[in-house]
Amino acid sequence: MRLTATISSQTMKSIGETVASLEITSADDAFYLFRLGANELPLDDTWHPSLEEAMRQAKFEFSVGPADWTQVED
Repeated sequence: MRLTATISSQTMKSIGETVASLEITSADDAFYLFRLGANELPLDDTWHPSLEEAMRQAKFEFSVGPADWTQVED
């Protein structure tokens, strides 16, 4: 499973880079929240035990809610 969300560009102070979109990908019975730059290359990621936890982190960091996500076919 892969979900994407476009955000208004925000600079992450921890890495000093501008995040333009987010992606949640499932792998190995876990979920990864990727922060992507304008060129769609990953800038940072976090591991989460559930989809709900990954979405909660996106909401906390970027105010992205459940309705902001789009499922992408691989």
